[in-house]
Amino acid sequence: MCKQWAADTVSVVAMLRSRIDISQGVDGEPVVLACFDLGEEEIAACAYAIAATAAERFRTASMSADDALELRELTALADELADLARAPGMRTVVLRPARLSTCRDAVARFVETRDDAEWIREEDREPLARLRGLLFSLEELCAEALRAALSPRTATRPR
Repeated sequence: MCKQWAADTVSVVAMLRSRIDISQGVDGEPVVLACFDLGEEEIAACAYAIAATAAERFRTASMSADDALELRELTALADELADLARAPGMRTVVLRPARLSTCRDAVARFVETRDDAEWIREEDREPLARLRGLLFSLEELCAEALRAALSPRTATRPR
């Protein structure tokens, strides 16, 4: 992804219209989806953080089968978000609870590792500023999505 960041002019936009959508699948089983609106900059920051986390985590030459599957999931999610970020304006992001958890974990790891580091790369500054403001909302939505997935019939409907 080729994105120029201007870290000194970051305006953080919160997650908008976050909600859980529970519908019925073809087989009659409940399908739980987490839906939220983000601007192109926040989506690009998420994609950047997920790709950076994957690159840092799987830098080693040897990987287990589980590691390879996790790398595949992170790469697919980063690519999906990067595609969404290419179009200008707000976008509705729709993720299943497992994929939302993957996103939240990667973003949290990105923020944690940058906060704990003694220095920050220039290209990490703007995504970090955007994601710090987004992390709490991601965590809340993820918890709500997991509750809904574990008991979809008793979960709250969209807000």
